[in-house]
Amino acid sequence: MPDSDTTPVLTARNLVAGYVPGINILNGMSVDVLRGQVRCVLGPNGTGKSTLLKVIFGFLPALSGNITIGGRTLLGTPAHRMSQAGITYLPQRPSIFPFLSVEVNLRLGTWPFRRNRALVRGRTERALTQFPILRERMKQTAGTLSGGQQRQLEIARALLGDPTVLLMDEPTASIEPRVAAQIYGIIAGLARDGKAVLLVDQNIKGALGIADHVYVMRTGTLFEQGPRSDFTDDVETLVSRWLYTR
Repeated sequence: MPDSDTTPVLTARNLVAGYVPGINILNGMSVDVLRGQVRCVLGPNGTGKSTLLKVIFGFLPALSGNITIGGRTLLGTPAHRMSQAGITYLPQRPSIFPFLSVEVNLRLGTWPFRRNRALVRGRTERALTQFPILRERMKQTAGTLSGGQQRQLEIARALLGDPTVLLMDEPTASIEPRVAAQIYGIIAGLARDGKAVLLVDQNIKGALGIADHVYVMRTGTLFEQGPRSDFTDDVETLVSRWLYTR
């Protein structure tokens, strides 16, 4: 299992952004993402957690601040170029193609290197070994998979591009607890394999179970941060602290 590097592979500094002129959702938010770690962004609804991921991935331009990967700035890079920088984004809502088969969904993940047949075969086999349920469902229409299986398909497709950083927005939303636990196990495994994961989540207990470092947001800013060991209170106490501490 690779050790996490203490040098951030991706940094976001003092990000300010919003959807409507004059109304900022992010007000100077900063995070670091490290290889071999799951870093979680938690906090009440409406604090800008999902917006943070959208700004990092280029879906929403930052009004100020900076984002770098490997020391190279990402500001101004469109979302469709982010895979070339080694970043992938898994939104909260399912992003599979529901009327296409599992096999075709996976093939779409190999599109950038489709002419390299050996690479396509090798990465596809690796993904199917990691997610064996997909091997059993290759000819099945993706939309007929269970919620947990659809999430596995999304993650497998993302990994075909061999990203360095995975931005994940509430990956267990609307998934039953037993399957959610499996998804969290998969995410923790990605970090053990050396990936850098930035996870936004409302499932505080589940996220804290795999987090190496925690960022807590409130009103678009960083309220508190620290290693997982700093967040040992029960969930109710944590939420009360985030909501009512000034």
